[in-house]
Amino acid sequence: MDATKVWWTSKTIWMNLIALVGSILIGIGFDSGRWAEISTVSLAVVNLILRFYTREPITFETEPK
Repeated sequence: MDATKVWWTSKTIWMNLIALVGSILIGIGFDSGRWAEISTVSLAVVNLILRFYTREPITFETEPK
């Protein structure tokens, strides 16, 4: 059986949650300037990097298998 990890240990999940918070702040009028473009490109690059290091799937159960 493949090993899984719990969702809160996923770097990809955390990176995307941080990006979501940043997008919400920009959307409600927080000083955006060029940050929308910078954050979009940064998120894409970080997600690509994390994709190469991801080896095991995540689970939403409380204990990993």
